Amino acid sequence: MGIINRLLLFLYTISFALLSLGLIVVCLQIVPAQYIWNDFLYLSGRWETGAVAFVVFLWSIHLLSMSFVSVKKVSYDKEAILVHGSMGDVRVSIAAIRNMVDKVTRRVSGVRDVKVQVTAERSKTKEDLPEEASVRIKIRIVIGQESNVSKISDAIQDTVQSHLQEFIGLKNFSVNISVADISNAAIEKQRVV
Repeated sequence: MGIINRLLLFLYTISFALLSLGLIVVCLQIVPAQYIWNDFLYLSGRWETGAVAFVVFLWSIHLLSMSFVSVKKVSYDKEAILVHGSMGDVRVSIAAIRNMVDKVTRRVSGVRDVKVQVTAERSKTKEDLPEEASVRIKIRIVIGQESNVSKISDAIQDTVQSHLQEFIGLKNFSVNISVADISNAAIEKQRVV
């Protein structure tokens, strides 16, 4: 729940606490009912009372809708992920993983073009203990007409999985492959700089 919603909930709770305190005063007859009834008739004829009631109604609807919204229990690492090594923890940048997956995928026979997207998610916990992120890799490829889609996707998944486990030490990741296009253009050689 955000800071604005917490403030609204605080004001809402205070207003209903004061309203319930006023009802207790009326029920115990600490203040005579005729004074309260006179003030009630005065307030019910004012437009300001209607405006306040409308604002409280909007708060109620907003807080009711917030009670049905699920809270994300996942945070996204934007720069790096944490890998636990035998000598300590190592942070590996997401750009490094993206570049590695890009290079490995381009080496597979039949792949013409590659676009890689890497996101790292970690569960929010109450303690600030470091934990390994769940890495999601989405690969969009363009393949040639001479290629078999299932064989290429299996080869990409096996290669990426072995490289991520062997070189980086990642264990918790998923690789999703989508074929964006099947091309009959000649394979373009990458320029070496």
